[in-house]
Parts: sequence; structure tokens; C-alpha cells
Amino acid sequence: MSLAGISLIVIGLLWGLGGSIWLLSHRKYRLAQIPTFAMDLLGFPVELAQSLWGRSGVPYALLLPNMLIFGFFTFLPMILNFYVSFTGGSSISLFSRPWVGWQNYGDIFACETIFSPRTCSNEGFNFWTGLFNTLLFVAIQVPLLCIVALATALVVNQNIRGRGFWRAMFFYPVMLSPVVIANIWNWVLHRKGVLNEGLGGAANTLSSLAGMTGFDIVASVFFAILLMVASERALRSGNEPSVAWTSAFGVLFLAVFTWANPLSLLGIEGQASFWLGLVLAVGLIWIVSIGHGVARLAIFAASLIAIALLLTIQFDAVFDFGRFRPINWLVTPDTGWAMFWLIFVFCWSHMGFYMLILLAGLQAIPRDLYEAAKMDATKPSRAFYRITLPLVMPTLVVVLVLSLIRGFQVFDEVWLLTGGGPGRETFMMVQNIYETAFTGQTPDYGAAAAGSVLMAIVIAVFTFFQLFITRRQSEL
Repeated sequence: MSLAGISLIVIGLLWGLGGSIWLLSHRKYRLAQIPTFAMDLLGFPVELAQSLWGRSGVPYALLLPNMLIFGFFTFLPMILNFYVSFTGGSSISLFSRPWVGWQNYGDIFACETIFSPRTCSNEGFNFWTGLFNTLLFVAIQVPLLCIVALATALVVNQNIRGRGFWRAMFFYPVMLSPVVIANIWNWVLHRKGVLNEGLGGAANTLSSLAGMTGFDIVASVFFAILLMVASERALRSGNEPSVAWTSAFGVLFLAVFTWANPLSLLGIEGQASFWLGLVLAVGLIWIVSIGHGVARLAIFAASLIAIALLLTIQFDAVFDFGRFRPINWLVTPDTGWAMFWLIFVFCWSHMGFYMLILLAGLQAIPRDLYEAAKMDATKPSRAFYRITLPLVMPTLVVVLVLSLIRGFQVFDEVWLLTGGGPGRETFMMVQNIYETAFTGQTPDYGAAAAGSVLMAIVIAVFTFFQLFITRRQSEL
């Protein structure tokens, strides 16, 4: 019999026999009171704790079993891991591992500069490469995930048709195994996968249309109509311009600005026009969202600029993609696509969980506040900044901390989608710990333990800093 089975038998005997003896020595039961005796026996530990430590000690007695289990499976491994980080050798037995002191930590910091991992030792190169990749992943993924989760929670919190269906659909990826998620997206992102097939078909269709006579005129008129409709809808909605229609206009403005590439006239090539157009579009949306007095004038000016740039675009050249070549999204080096899709898949698979937490926070906000704001003719954007965001901030802090910790612990999606490649572009901290401890011919548990201790320190520093910043903001 296993140790767990023996433990259960011992606990059952102590509970049954010890409880029966204790109850019979303190009370008298009749034969008809057997059900009462059974219920008293079931609550015997609570009654015993109350008699030993009084009423105030009962909560601690109830927490004791959980704390023992939690300490045995959480705190004890942490202490043992910290000890292992100061030992060497390949034996898994603690008593067979020689004490090496700070050697494992010294190997990690054996660098000319930690900001250039190639100047480090093998252990240092793997650790610092994984750390910087993880920091990049967290810096992009955490804000993006929180923003998307909050926006989705705001939408599904409205009285829309099929609200329960959409809540279930957004939460559904959370219930999938990381293996299933990785297989789905490998099927989508494969060189002959669904994404390349779709892009190839669309590119061939647009290239065929671009070669037709009059395509440039038709495309110019089409985009001019889209710009006019978006700007007219943004300006026509009530006293203040519509943020939603301004956002749609901003997307069109960015596309036109990028295609026209006005900075090329100044000899500035590359992606400069895209980034300038993005800044202008975001600035326009921000001006409208805060209700600035020049919001309408800004939309009108942006419309004139977009129409002027539209006349300079040759759409037959823009949409002539030539022969489409499938892209190896996850294995092509120095393109950034592997990290991009890793962040996208991670956000897609975890967003529903954080959306549900934020949805609970939004539903806890009293509706009377929104009704009072509506009676005062408060704009939706102002109600969001003045009512929704401050009151949902405690919940948002929880989401930020949880997503930050989960981002540092990313492993399953990386291991199954990219394996840390191409090269070391998506090589993360947890993957370094796993490979150091379990995949080599001679496992180095000491170096892996040292890396995990440093990782815990990094997570703790970022978590406490985030809590400090968000708490300061919520108190202002």
C-alpha cells in the first residue's frame, strides 16, 4: 500500500476512534440518537479545537491542515530549491550534492557586460538571453492583454444581443489545453497553413484587379467615399465627435498616409511615414476622446490632408503584390514574426480569463452613478475616465499582477510553437531552467535552481513595483 493510503487510514482511525472516545466520554447518547452521534463525530475536529483553544482559535485550527499542505508543497520546495542553488553535481539526492557556494550564481554573472549576452559564459548567455526575451515579451504582452481584456469586458457588459454567447466564446480558449492551442495555431501558421493560403488567394485576387484598366480611379473613389463617410459620421454624432467613428477614420487615415509616403519627398525612406501617420491618427483619437475644443477642427484638417494624399497614390502599384511567396511565420529569423505570433497566441488563449475578472469588477459598479452622469449629459468617454476606470482600478491591479506573473512564467506556448527559435529569438527564462535541468546529458540542477531563484527575484521586484505604482495612482 502506498504512503498516501496508509496516511488516509491513520487519519480515519484517529478521527473515528479518537472522536468516538472523546464524544462518549463527554456526552451520553441513546440508541435513537445515532444520527446525532454521527453528525457530532463529523464535526468533532471543530469541537475539539474549540475546547482546546477557545472560540478565537477555531479559525486557525481550520486553517492549519491547509497551511500544512501548502507549506509542504510550496514553501518546502522553495527552501530546498534555494539550497540546491548552492550545490553542484548531477545527483538529485540532496545529501549527495557537494556544496559549491556562489559558483552557480557566479557563472551566470560571468560577463563583460550583462547587456551583451554573447560576452558571457554559456550559463550566462542562456540566462540573460532568456531574461531579455522574457522582459520584451512581458513589456508588450501585459499591457496589450489588459487593454484588450478591459475593452472586451466593457463590450460584453453592455446590453447587447447574444451577450451570454459572446461571453462564452471569449472564455472558451481558456479551457483548451496549451497542446491543443499550439496544434491549432501551428496548423494556421504553417508554411502551407490556412493563413498563407488565405493571404495568397487575396494577394492574387488584388494583383489581378490592379492590372485592370481603371482600377486606380475606382480605388481612389472608393477610399474617398470611405473617408467621407467616416469623417461625416464622426462629426455628425451629437455635440461631440464620435470616438468610434473617429477611430475608424484614423485607421483609414493611417493607411492613406502610409501608401502616399509623403516623407519620401524629404528623402526619408523606410517606415517613417507609417510611424508618423500612426502618431497623427492616435493623436486625433486622443483629442476627440478627451473632448478638446479643437476636436472638430482636427477631424476636418485630417480629412483635407487625407484627400490631398489620396490624389498622389497609385493604387495599381499599391495592390500589385506580384507572386505571393508563403511566409514561414515561426521559423524565419530576424523578422520578429515569431515573437509577434507568440504574443498574439498568448493573449488570445488567456484573455477570456482576465476578461471574466474585469467583468465581475464592472458589474460591481453601482448603476446609479451612470444614471446620474447621463442626467448631467456626461459623454461616455468622460464617464469611463471619471467613473468606470477609477472604480474598476482595484480589479485591474489584480489583473495586472496576475498577467505579469503569468507572462514571466510562459513556457508551454513557446516550447510547442517555436521551441525558443528561430535561433534564440523566443528563448524564455523558464525554458532555460527546464533545458538546464532536464534536457542535457548531464543535468545541472544547481544552475537551474540558481536561475529559478533569480527569476523569482525579478518577478517579485516587478510585482511590488507595479503594486506601488498602481496604488499611488488609485490614491490620487
